[in-house]
Amino acid sequence: MNTSLFWFRRDLRLTDNPGLNAARGASDRVYAVFCEDELPRLNERQRSFVIACLGTLRTALGKQDATLTIAIGPCVDALVATARRLGATAVFSSRAYTRAEREIEANADKALAAAGIALRTFRGDVVHEPAAVAQLKQSPGEGYRVFPPFLAAWESLDVDVPSGETYPNGRDEQAGVLPADGTENSIAPGEAAASVTLEKFTTARAADYAVNAPYPGRDAASNLAPYLRFGCISPRIVHQAIARRMSWSWTLASERSSMGVFMHQLARRDFFIQLAHYAPEVHDEALQEKMRAFPWSNDPAMIDVWREGRTGYPLVDAAMRQLRTQGLVHQRAAICAASFCCFDLGLDWRVGRQVWMDQYLAADEALCDGNWQWLAGVGSDQAAYPRIYNPEKQARQFDAQAVYVRRWIPELKKLPSAAALAPWRVDHQHQIELGFFTPKQYPRPIVDHEKVAREFLARYRSFVSEPVRPER
Repeated sequence: MNTSLFWFRRDLRLTDNPGLNAARGASDRVYAVFCEDELPRLNERQRSFVIACLGTLRTALGKQDATLTIAIGPCVDALVATARRLGATAVFSSRAYTRAEREIEANADKALAAAGIALRTFRGDVVHEPAAVAQLKQSPGEGYRVFPPFLAAWESLDVDVPSGETYPNGRDEQAGVLPADGTENSIAPGEAAASVTLEKFTTARAADYAVNAPYPGRDAASNLAPYLRFGCISPRIVHQAIARRMSWSWTLASERSSMGVFMHQLARRDFFIQLAHYAPEVHDEALQEKMRAFPWSNDPAMIDVWREGRTGYPLVDAAMRQLRTQGLVHQRAAICAASFCCFDLGLDWRVGRQVWMDQYLAADEALCDGNWQWLAGVGSDQAAYPRIYNPEKQARQFDAQAVYVRRWIPELKKLPSAAALAPWRVDHQHQIELGFFTPKQYPRPIVDHEKVAREFLARYRSFVSEPVRPER
């Protein structure tokens, strides 16, 4: 009997899983395996979420008289030992694209080969594989460094039709137990929850996504990011659901346009994944060589104030408090918080990236690297100057009624909208009456945005206009 393992990693689902499909097609018996050693690489929220997702996956497999084996010990060693114990001649898995995961995959390939076991990898969790898009370049194999040409190539490719459910059929009597975890998840885990979330978005929010999604106070986001991060749902299934809705004859032109904006978000996700694949150095240094020696700050006091949401700028602080409380954050608020981190406080983009990696439920090496470099003006963004966002103007434009700010900053909850968005502008007598700027209340702004923004731009202009001199 031909036996193989399917190694679950960031594809915790049974529907449209190419590697699992291939394993079932090539083997009489397929055992499902997850390596517990991959959990410590995640942040606390992610570990809790993945453990819960594994629980739902194990339940689904149990209904088919199959098991999910939890392999204990160093990942590569545990994988080899499990394959040997179960008599597997091959291990199937989804392909990795980030540097850290590719390194684990390469080590597993080497160790499995030494044991006479083949590692076979298949399309990972992208709409289009990096190599498929890169082939459309004039110089194939190097990937894209900027988004617009990548988007044009990405949109020109046909999307494979997602496959249906496939189940491993091996029952391991030594499957082990799931790690214990008492952390409460901010969203429901698992493939079924991901499907429900997609259905809600497709039928309700997608039609006016472009209109409502930029506003933090409106519940208009897709909420799919954590599910895509851990493969509870395939990006191809998401693409298919939106494309089908766009194709209906009764879908309005404005609705198609709105859903097209969301499609661009899927494309941008693929873009940053392919960037990490072809330029793994972006995890450590700026994509733009001219910015690699830029003198960023690493002031611990400023880092702490920003991370805790005590900067005195309500939209920035609301974003950081939502991140700290939920492990989620609205995109527009996150952009403002990141801009404030890099330009108002002058902090190294890697500082902000690490805060996201430590706290964000959907944190992913490729997306955090790509997004933070783009926002810091050192990555794939080709703007002539950094995109510095004014936190007060952004708040007035995207949270005019202070709905989002009041939700996450209780100190400002009872204030009128204008005061909640810019409490430092309330006259001094009213500040005293309202109890502003006391240790128990909301803090004063830690910097003057207009002043520090001008100073940063001056430093930036000075730096990029002077050639970097070699060290002596």
